[in-house]
Amino acid sequence: MSTLRHPNIVQFLGVAFFPGSRLPALVMERLLTSLHDLLAPDPPPPSGAVTPLSFFSMALKCSVLHNVACGLAYLHERSSPVIHRDLSARNVLLDSEMVAKIADLGVARIVPRVRAAATMTKGPGALVYMPPEAFAPTRSNTEKSKYDASIDVFSLGVVAIFTIGEVFPCDPLEHNYFDEKRGELLGRTELQRRAEYMRYVNEQLRACGQLRGDHPLIRLIQQCLHNLPAKRPGIREVLRLLEEARAGVRDEGSERNKRELVRALQTQPRNQNLERVLRDLVTENAHLQSRVQAKDTELAAAQQRLRRNEEHLQATERENQTLRQELTRKETELTRKEAEVTRAEETIRREQQQIQEMRQRETELVQAKDREIAFFSIKLKRSVYPEFTGYEYQYSSNFTHLNV
Repeated sequence: MSTLRHPNIVQFLGVAFFPGSRLPALVMERLLTSLHDLLAPDPPPPSGAVTPLSFFSMALKCSVLHNVACGLAYLHERSSPVIHRDLSARNVLLDSEMVAKIADLGVARIVPRVRAAATMTKGPGALVYMPPEAFAPTRSNTEKSKYDASIDVFSLGVVAIFTIGEVFPCDPLEHNYFDEKRGELLGRTELQRRAEYMRYVNEQLRACGQLRGDHPLIRLIQQCLHNLPAKRPGIREVLRLLEEARAGVRDEGSERNKRELVRALQTQPRNQNLERVLRDLVTENAHLQSRVQAKDTELAAAQQRLRRNEEHLQATERENQTLRQELTRKETELTRKEAEVTRAEETIRREQQQIQEMRQRETELVQAKDREIAFFSIKLKRSVYPEFTGYEYQYSSNFTHLNV
């Protein structure tokens, strides 16, 4: 938004932060009024009263529509085209020279090409200003629709009906939603559905002597409200038709009408509009404050839950730390016990080995004693019985190491 620079686009000046407010405010250039408030003031003026609308001549209407088309041309013909998607009489503001400027680009989208259909949010603007394709769901997403910049051209056609006819062209579907005529209305084209309001356009053209079947404004509205996006004119064709309409409108008293219109707007009791705006702001502020309070309550509750969770987490962490210390102590004790068992097993193994060695030595000693006893026994028998000779042979197999 900050890069847009055009006489027919409301200038973005910056951002302001006010004390006590949590939300930033956009600072825009100040303008006199909106096209909607000029055409349909709230509350309505008394019957027969002279109002600013009394000075809103056909020449000024064509000029305002031409200004809006110039602003759209600037958006659509940028190197990165911009689709406004919410063009309405409320978003067309007028300055003190009755120059129209497009405002509120909050839902605008940048697209690769102005005539390239892109999948975007379904029905982004007011229902009465939206073409049929803005509500047609895509195959993959029922919340999205596929449309291009011709959505703005359609909205401009509705703005033209409102501007020229001076009657807000409410969508008949809104008033006949549960009516038996709804099915009949759905089967009609957009232009047919707004035929009643085209009657007011014809009356206004007739009042200024401009009514004819091929009037550029009639052709403009008919082409802009075509059901098929491809059949709607491009923004350059719209400008051409509006320039043709401006050239065909008598311009007598146009400057005087402009001065009187501006004077009437500047001198009319603005307190009603200001009170309405103030009421809306107070209501919105109260709504925002209630939402902020609700969010603060939720935040406080969430912070309290967070503190409880942190305390529980700390207690759990302390318990885990105690358990880890106990586990470490148990593991240390187990390691010590395992070392004692290992040492005991080693001691038992050595003692078993010593016992085995002692048994081996005991066996060897017994065998040595047996041999010694056998040796002395043989010697004793020889000394007693000299004739004893076979005994040596008898025992030689058992005591082969004896040399008797």
